[in-house]
Amino acid sequence: MPQTERHQDLQPGRSGDEELPPLRVGVRILLFALGSFLVLFGLIFGPLPLIPAIVLVPAGVALLSLASNRLNLRLRAFIMRRWPNAWHRIQRVRAWLHRRLS
Repeated sequence: MPQTERHQDLQPGRSGDEELPPLRVGVRILLFALGSFLVLFGLIFGPLPLIPAIVLVPAGVALLSLASNRLNLRLRAFIMRRWPNAWHRIQRVRAWLHRRLS
């Protein structure tokens, strides 16, 4: 496959995903800050038994993907190859959150 050609599952709109319109700037900044905090908090305090990194890091990445379409596309490329059914569930939750935050 040539490098300029993209896999059909990685193209927007091809796997049943619709492109969501961008959120307001203030909401995106808040999501980016909260998502970054959760990812860093999960990575730093992950080895501690009281704060599970397996919950904080994915939650932070999910918030970051709402703030950034580029990160959402990279997340899609990573998850679709391994767990396509999980990606469709993630997209439903992402669309629900987007409707709530719009």
